[in-house]
Amino acid sequence: MVLYLTSSFIPYQEPGEYKKTPPEDCYGFFDDLKKEWPDSANVLFVPADPTLTKDNENQIQQVIDAFEYKDLKVAEVKTLDDNCNDAIKGLIAWSDVIYMGGGHAPTQLAFMKRIGLKDALTDYPGIIIGLSAGSINAAYDVYLIPELEGEAADPNYVRFTDGLDLTNIDMIPHAKTMKDAVIDGLRFIEDIVLPDSYGRRFYLVEDGSYFKSKNGKTKFKGVGQVIEDGTISPLKEGPIIPYMGVIEQPVVRALLSEGYDIVMTVNTTNDVCEIYHLDEKLLSVFEGAKLTYKDIFFRIAQRIVDDERDAFVNESNLSFIRDELAERGNFVRTVHIDTPLGRRAKNIRVKEVPGYPDWLMFLFIDITTSIDHDWMTDEYTRTGFMDRARLFISEFSEKGQFSLVYTNVNGFKAVNELFGDKSGDLVIFQTRDVIRKYLKPVIMGRLESDHFVLITEDKNLNEENLNALCNQVFRIENKEYNYEIRCGIFAIHNSNMNVAHLIAGAKLAEKNIKTGKGSLLYAYYDDYMKENYVKQRFLLADFERGLYENEFEPYYQPIVDAKTGEIVSAEMLIRWHHKDFGMVSPGDFIPVIESEGKISVLDNFIVNRGMEFAARRSYQKKKVVPCAINLSRVDFYDTFFIESIMERIKDLNIDPSMIRFEVTESAYTDLEVKAMEYLNNMQANGIRILLDDYGSGMSSLSMLEDFNFDIIKLDLGFIRKIGINEKAESIIITTIGLAHMIGATVTAEGVETKEQLDFLKSYDCDYIQGYYFYKPMPEKEFEEVLDK
Repeated sequence: MVLYLTSSFIPYQEPGEYKKTPPEDCYGFFDDLKKEWPDSANVLFVPADPTLTKDNENQIQQVIDAFEYKDLKVAEVKTLDDNCNDAIKGLIAWSDVIYMGGGHAPTQLAFMKRIGLKDALTDYPGIIIGLSAGSINAAYDVYLIPELEGEAADPNYVRFTDGLDLTNIDMIPHAKTMKDAVIDGLRFIEDIVLPDSYGRRFYLVEDGSYFKSKNGKTKFKGVGQVIEDGTISPLKEGPIIPYMGVIEQPVVRALLSEGYDIVMTVNTTNDVCEIYHLDEKLLSVFEGAKLTYKDIFFRIAQRIVDDERDAFVNESNLSFIRDELAERGNFVRTVHIDTPLGRRAKNIRVKEVPGYPDWLMFLFIDITTSIDHDWMTDEYTRTGFMDRARLFISEFSEKGQFSLVYTNVNGFKAVNELFGDKSGDLVIFQTRDVIRKYLKPVIMGRLESDHFVLITEDKNLNEENLNALCNQVFRIENKEYNYEIRCGIFAIHNSNMNVAHLIAGAKLAEKNIKTGKGSLLYAYYDDYMKENYVKQRFLLADFERGLYENEFEPYYQPIVDAKTGEIVSAEMLIRWHHKDFGMVSPGDFIPVIESEGKISVLDNFIVNRGMEFAARRSYQKKKVVPCAINLSRVDFYDTFFIESIMERIKDLNIDPSMIRFEVTESAYTDLEVKAMEYLNNMQANGIRILLDDYGSGMSSLSMLEDFNFDIIKLDLGFIRKIGINEKAESIIITTIGLAHMIGATVTAEGVETKEQLDFLKSYDCDYIQGYYFYKPMPEKEFEEVLDK
């Protein structure tokens, strides 16, 4: 439906008189109307009083003449009367244009109700043109202005009633005439309209001016004024947000006082939206949009940050919202959008409308100011810091030198474990306070847990301040705990630097801090880190292409029987022959792939290659040895990957004992009950499970008690101390004996010398892995070794 509300687009003539007169321009009304007009229109006339035959004939003829002057072709005209009740739906369907004429508005509204016009107009697709009374009666809550003598003085005269519900605009036509009008001794504007306007909004419009509503959007052209709460203000040309009806108004006004961006209702049966409030800043966002639910949410979704957009789209369909409302009684989501002024947090709430089962109310409010501060430390949150830092850097002056600093409490987890969570909170407070004391930040935020980020002047980053900051002692009652605050620092060189990149660089600098006595606990982001970081980002971006183009190649390091030297198994490793970088070390690409959550993709590739290798060798009746493949803790959360392993073994007809999986002790400690079930199931089906790097982390006897590992791999850190450290040798001897007592065998990795080998053999170590026998080798070379 296209709705035009006009004061008048034809020159005024006395009732009963008619003279063919060309219309005026009317602020482009006819040009606009021509864009919507069909090739030839059937026009249905709704008079104000069907009994005034002569007046109605004159009025409709004047309208048809105006259309003819403006080259708007009319095929046929029909007029509604009191005898059309049974035929009204057919007449509505027949018409292309409905013209609701001028006259006495109360009389016309009574006629419209008698013939059931409101219901007949439901889902009407054509053009509706209101003139004067016709425009007044199009409203949801009609303001029937007193026009005739006696109406203004009559205490029983009904000034407000329900109308056709085509718009929420209450229009008062013929502004120039009405401004000087006096009815029953009362000034029309000052004594009648202004008192009636409290809690309402009226539009006083001059002849020739008009409103156009299409697809839920309304625009005004011409001259007019807004009368609201006893005040008069100019009515600007352009988009108009129709005012809410008097019933919804108190509720919606209370909502608007909270700073809402959008308040709207949605009809769940036909997707139609009614917007009661739209912040002026958002007008451009919805310019040209159809105001249906799908169109509005498409516009909103476009503004949401990438990593939240898909979830928002999936959960914003009306059926999903209905289900959640039924289950929880509310629907609430918070999303973030990027704006020229920084990232903003938007809260979206949906409520049912009491008494209107087909309607839902949607409320959008900016909650950035309430969530940009950390509840615990009263510093900025990540979002708050990003916004303020972005603004600060954009106004960066070369006169002051500043840097961004990222801090990390080394061993924070140990504080919680040793002293409890409450003490851990105190460490966070102490960290915040010493940062403030020594670095004097201009902006500071807590990203999460014990990680702070700040911007400070470079003069505060002197050696004395940094050393004092980085070495801390936590004291509680009679207990003391020494802890370190590690700092990554990124110098801010100009106002174009991106905050996210600065934080990433400072984090990278913190990760590159070397451990050990005498090492500095702070580091600056430099060109080498930059090159390494860029390379890692490049490798990450190239990862899937590398897999597709077969740049990844499995390598095998044979494992031998300690007594005979015979190859009994192998560990599968991975190498990347990059088209630009050549051979890339796993130490360069594994961490970045793991950090981005893509390690399961790589592990899946290795598992497939290992299985294919075993299947092919078995089919060729060649020697096959078990191959061990490393699984990360992330793999156990990819249920499809883990659960498909046994299916792939069956499909390839492989002996399950030819496949082994290695789990590091650090990964094992993080596994949950479901992951443990997977390990038990694999073992029950013949797959042997290895505990890798035993002794490199927080080794625990309970770990060996909880799960029956088939093989325990001694960490190379112990092996390298053979002949050097007697305590390390004692631990090796004890571990071998313990493993044998619980039914496990032992592999020593990193064996490089005969002295190490002889020591291990003398204490009954089962298997040896290391350069003393074999280095990791490509698959083809490994096959040649096996064939010999």
